[in-house]
Amino acid sequence: MSSSSIRAKVTKLLAKAVVLTGSVNSDKVYLVSKSTTAGNPLSPGVTTSTSTELTNAVFIDYDAKMFNINILAGDRKLVCDNVTIIKQGDEITQGAVSYIVISLGIVAPTSDVLVYMPQVRLK
Repeated sequence: MSSSSIRAKVTKLLAKAVVLTGSVNSDKVYLVSKSTTAGNPLSPGVTTSTSTELTNAVFIDYDAKMFNINILAGDRKLVCDNVTIIKQGDEITQGAVSYIVISLGIVAPTSDVLVYMPQVRLK
Protein backbone atom coordinates (compact mmCIF):
# COMPACT_ATOMS: atom_id res chain seq x y z
CA MET A 1 0.00 0.00 0.00
CA SER A 2 1.50 3.34 -1.03
CA SER A 3 1.80 6.35 1.26
CA SER A 4 -0.59 8.34 -0.95
CA SER A 5 -3.33 5.71 -0.55
CA ILE A 6 -2.74 5.61 3.23
CA ARG A 7 -2.93 9.44 3.37
CA ALA A 8 -6.19 9.31 1.41
CA LYS A 9 -7.62 6.77 3.88
CA VAL A 10 -6.51 8.87 6.86
CA THR A 11 -8.13 11.96 5.35
CA LYS A 12 -11.34 10.03 4.67
CA LEU A 13 -11.45 8.61 8.22
CA LEU A 14 -10.80 12.03 9.80
CA ALA A 15 -13.54 13.58 7.65
CA LYS A 16 -15.89 10.83 8.81
CA ALA A 17 -14.92 11.44 12.46
CA VAL A 18 -15.63 15.16 12.07
CA VAL A 19 -19.08 14.39 10.66
CA LEU A 20 -19.87 11.83 13.37
CA THR A 21 -18.69 13.92 16.32
CA GLY A 22 -19.68 17.40 15.19
CA SER A 23 -22.83 19.17 14.12
CA VAL A 24 -23.73 21.87 11.62
CA ASN A 25 -23.29 24.40 14.45
CA SER A 26 -19.84 23.15 15.50
CA ASP A 27 -17.04 25.70 15.43
CA LYS A 28 -14.44 25.07 12.76
CA VAL A 29 -10.75 24.59 13.59
CA TYR A 30 -8.24 27.07 12.11
CA LEU A 31 -4.48 27.40 11.95
CA VAL A 32 -3.60 31.06 12.48
CA SER A 33 -0.38 32.09 10.74
CA LYS A 34 1.15 35.40 11.71
CA SER A 35 3.79 37.29 9.78
CA THR A 36 5.49 40.54 10.72
CA THR A 37 7.02 42.94 8.24
CA ALA A 38 10.44 44.32 9.04
CA GLY A 39 10.50 47.46 11.08
CA ASN A 40 12.82 49.63 13.09
CA PRO A 41 12.74 51.06 16.64
CA LEU A 42 10.79 54.13 15.53
CA SER A 43 8.39 52.30 13.25
CA PRO A 44 7.75 48.72 14.36
CA GLY A 45 6.73 46.14 11.79
CA VAL A 46 3.12 45.35 10.99
CA THR A 47 1.77 41.93 11.98
CA THR A 48 -0.84 40.29 9.78
CA SER A 49 -2.79 37.11 10.55
CA THR A 50 -4.05 34.54 8.09
CA SER A 51 -6.46 31.78 9.12
CA THR A 52 -6.41 28.44 7.31
CA GLU A 53 -9.26 26.03 8.02
CA LEU A 54 -8.20 22.56 9.12
CA THR A 55 -11.13 20.72 7.57
CA ASN A 56 -10.19 17.27 8.85
CA ALA A 57 -9.25 18.03 12.45
CA VAL A 58 -10.43 16.40 15.67
CA PHE A 59 -9.45 17.24 19.27
CA ILE A 60 -8.75 14.43 21.74
CA ASP A 61 -8.44 14.97 25.50
CA TYR A 62 -5.59 13.37 27.43
CA ASP A 63 -6.38 10.92 30.23
CA ALA A 64 -5.72 12.37 33.69
CA LYS A 65 -3.16 9.61 34.35
CA MET A 66 -0.99 11.08 31.57
CA PHE A 67 -0.59 14.48 33.28
CA ASN A 68 3.03 15.22 34.23
CA ILE A 69 5.52 18.03 33.71
CA ASN A 70 4.99 17.99 29.94
CA ILE A 71 1.24 17.33 29.74
CA LEU A 72 -0.84 19.68 31.90
CA ALA A 73 -4.54 19.58 32.76
CA GLY A 74 -6.37 21.25 29.87
CA ASP A 75 -3.88 20.17 27.22
CA ARG A 76 -5.39 18.44 24.20
CA LYS A 77 -4.17 16.50 21.21
CA LEU A 78 -5.16 17.66 17.76
CA VAL A 79 -5.39 15.02 15.05
CA CYS A 80 -5.41 16.39 11.49
CA ASP A 81 -4.42 15.38 8.00
CA ASN A 82 -1.25 16.42 6.23
CA VAL A 83 -2.79 19.06 3.95
CA THR A 84 -1.63 21.98 6.12
CA ILE A 85 1.82 21.89 7.77
CA ILE A 86 1.70 22.49 11.52
CA LYS A 87 4.76 23.72 13.41
CA GLN A 88 5.64 24.15 17.07
CA GLY A 89 4.49 27.56 18.31
CA ASP A 90 1.62 27.82 15.81
CA GLU A 91 -1.76 29.05 17.02
CA ILE A 92 -4.86 26.88 16.60
CA THR A 93 -8.32 28.37 17.15
CA GLN A 94 -11.76 26.86 17.47
CA GLY A 95 -14.49 29.44 17.99
CA ALA A 96 -13.33 31.80 20.76
CA VAL A 97 -10.78 29.33 22.16
CA SER A 98 -7.12 29.65 21.15
CA TYR A 99 -4.39 27.07 21.61
CA ILE A 100 -0.63 27.11 21.12
CA VAL A 101 1.15 24.09 19.63
CA ILE A 102 3.47 22.87 22.41
CA SER A 103 4.97 19.81 20.76
CA LEU A 104 4.59 18.11 17.42
CA GLY A 105 3.43 14.61 16.93
CA ILE A 106 4.07 13.62 13.36
CA VAL A 107 3.17 10.19 12.04
CA ALA A 108 5.55 9.68 9.14
CA PRO A 109 6.93 6.16 8.73
CA THR A 110 8.82 7.47 5.69
CA SER A 111 9.47 11.03 4.58
CA ASP A 112 5.76 11.38 3.71
CA VAL A 113 3.71 12.80 6.59
CA LEU A 114 0.52 10.80 7.09
CA VAL A 115 -1.01 12.77 9.96
CA TYR A 116 -0.14 15.54 12.43
CA MET A 117 -0.93 14.93 16.12
CA PRO A 118 0.38 17.99 18.01
CA GLN A 119 -0.11 18.66 21.71
CA VAL A 120 -1.88 22.00 22.16
CA ARG A 121 -2.30 24.18 25.26
CA LEU A 122 -4.79 26.94 25.99
CA LYS A 123 -3.37 30.33 25.13
